Amino acid sequence: MDTVDQLKTLIHEQFDVDPATIDADAPFASYKLDSLTVAELIFAIEDNFHVTVPDEAVTTVTTLRGMAQMLDTLVAAKPA
Repeated sequence: MDTVDQLKTLIHEQFDVDPATIDADAPFASYKLDSLTVAELIFAIEDNFHVTVPDEAVTTVTTLRGMAQMLDTLVAAKPA
């Protein structure tokens, strides 16, 4: 399962959004995630992936694919 799919599952679990309706390139707002729910998503991501997401991600990352790319970078940078 790639990072986009993992994030779709997480969004489904956290916010009851059908994963089949999530377009990875659409803005979070298109599936009714505002900045507060994106912040909640980031906390869930940090718990699930054991990384620290930069605070500015709440306002600078606007799509699921962008979040996945940032997350892949953070995971790759983690010490082994």
